[in-house]
Amino acid sequence: MSNNGAKQAIGRQNCALSCSSSILPVLAGDWVPNAKLNLRRADHPAVVDSPTSLEMRGGVCLCRQQNRGNCINMTSSSSSPSIVVLGGSNSLLNKGWTDHLKEIHPEPEQVINLSIGAATTAMALYRLLTCANLPKDPVIVWEYALNESNYFSHNESASVLIENLEWLLEICVRRNYRFIPVIMYNKKEAMSFERNHYRKLLGETLASHRLISIDLQELWQERFASLDVNSLYKDNPHYSTETGLLQALAETVLEQAALARVPQRDPGLQQRFMNRSLEILRPTEGVGKKFKNRLMDCEIFSLDTEMNFKASGRLLSCYLISTKLEPAIFFHTKNAKRGPYSTQISPKEGGPVKQLKHLLLWSPEEPPLQVENELRLTPLPFYDKKPVVQHTMAWNKLDAKEPSGEGGLIGVLMEISH
Repeated sequence: MSNNGAKQAIGRQNCALSCSSSILPVLAGDWVPNAKLNLRRADHPAVVDSPTSLEMRGGVCLCRQQNRGNCINMTSSSSSPSIVVLGGSNSLLNKGWTDHLKEIHPEPEQVINLSIGAATTAMALYRLLTCANLPKDPVIVWEYALNESNYFSHNESASVLIENLEWLLEICVRRNYRFIPVIMYNKKEAMSFERNHYRKLLGETLASHRLISIDLQELWQERFASLDVNSLYKDNPHYSTETGLLQALAETVLEQAALARVPQRDPGLQQRFMNRSLEILRPTEGVGKKFKNRLMDCEIFSLDTEMNFKASGRLLSCYLISTKLEPAIFFHTKNAKRGPYSTQISPKEGGPVKQLKHLLLWSPEEPPLQVENELRLTPLPFYDKKPVVQHTMAWNKLDAKEPSGEGGLIGVLMEISH
């Protein structure tokens, strides 16, 4: 296979596209013409002074009494843009907020849900970069704060999680996509006023891009204060679908979609991302096998053999179809390596035996592997030590008598310099 072929995006929804081909520098415009934005914090109340004065409280758009007659009609098709949802399992709940959003959107087929549970913004990057059927001029709704807070509590670096979010925001700037953060909390967090380090960095990041969030903690306190926390949640990571809160969230998202803005570039990061792009690469040799389910249609490459990649850049993540019988793997160049990492899962009884997963392949202590021309992946099927086991993954030493797993690698995410 040629080097150009290796740079195709290979996990896809319906068909594939080149991950970097449509990423072009675009400057963000103002979100409301002639408006002044008084932004106190991205996840706190803010006021927009414009010809129609709107108060943003807890992410809820409320017309002030003196201007109520001039309230923007948020439910007309002309002010209801296409929406692409990138989130976790709370964005996939049956009868959850995304189902309700499709019910109330004037054009429900323009609500595209690319969410994947038990993942982070690294998965959002994969889904966005490999989706060939994005609607025109979409509003991106990001809902990975709850998941990432969980990852942080399981020893994932907050700076790695935020770096992936910064890349997602940079892509939105380049493509002129508007952006709405939806900030959810797990049940334990909802019962506490304390916020972990990841949450604090997240607030600073969204504020630096002048984004206003829809915060479910505030929405709960302002509109559903009579509900106790046990009624609000189905379990620790999932909201109940029986309270009306998620319906209110859907209505708020639709309202705010008409006012959403393109993220503003953080001046401190403008130089950081200049002349760089993200690409998803597949192996340069070998034949993949087709994997298809209701969410995915892609090729995967068995993890029972070595793989080579023609690339130059920084190795950030990889994407897998995981099973309980996959090996440990490590990545290496001539001068350095990362890993080994477990690629196994421990599926719940009755749950899917094959799952889409990502591995985050760097940390502040081990910066992204710098690749010059060639990267190699090596499997370790009978590894007798414990590899790195990231959150939502598992590890059980494989027996030589067991059959090989039926999962495989989809591709690796590289940051490329131009």
